[in-house]
Amino acid sequence: MAQISTPLDAYLPTPEENYTLKKARVLLVNQCMRKLGYADNPQPLGKFTGEAYLGHTEFLVAPIQQVERWGYKSPPGAETGKQASETSFTKNVTKIQGQLLSGRISTFNGKPVPENGCEGQALRTLTKGAETAQEVKLPDGSAAGAGKDGFGEGFAEMVVSTARGKAMAKVRNDSRFQKVTTEWSDCMDKQGYDFDSPSAANNDKRWADATQPGKEEIAVAVADMRCKQKVNYLGVGIAVESAYEKQLIEEDAEILDDAKDKTAKWIENANKALKEN
Repeated sequence: MAQISTPLDAYLPTPEENYTLKKARVLLVNQCMRKLGYADNPQPLGKFTGEAYLGHTEFLVAPIQQVERWGYKSPPGAETGKQASETSFTKNVTKIQGQLLSGRISTFNGKPVPENGCEGQALRTLTKGAETAQEVKLPDGSAAGAGKDGFGEGFAEMVVSTARGKAMAKVRNDSRFQKVTTEWSDCMDKQGYDFDSPSAANNDKRWADATQPGKEEIAVAVADMRCKQKVNYLGVGIAVESAYEKQLIEEDAEILDDAKDKTAKWIENANKALKEN
């Protein structure tokens, strides 16, 4: 997808900071497991990819060269899902290992298992001094709940994602965005394609259910991106979204600032843990 930056991005940790949090958590979990006498199948640390934990996908824009080859599908290796090492770890977790990680047993090898297991202990170490409540209010007015130790990695992303969804609901009802969407639809019609919106084209069942891009999908995707360029779909979308995000930042400052401040403290704790171990 195209590189996009909007005001809410300022409330997100960088890819490097996210990796620091993950690296410290993995280290603390594995250290805890070894102290209990269980060293098999340690949690792996995937490679640093430099990719944002929460990316911009709201406008469905990709380079022409990409869609000419892959249509609406992601190129191989582009997904940010679990790496092979993490998948292998999950498949090989034994019953007792799962119990030690989650704290479903109280003792092992005569040693007390930490409350909520090694995962819980690692989370408490990383969030010390900046713990979240078990249930938190989100910018859209909803609430999200976590376990006894609260939230950890991904907390800021959850808050920002909710705020961005709130902004995008307003974007879709904005006359400026509706106008450029109509212009895009008219452009597509001239190419012989009848779609009311880019999401209708992207999610067409003919290729949404297919595992490989076909000629028709590629043709539609190429026409889609060219029409978006012609009508400045992305430029208008970003401008309108940014305006609404600025409003939301003022309205939801307390929630957003809290998520940002807590994440900053967690990163500080993570760096301390990595330095000491």
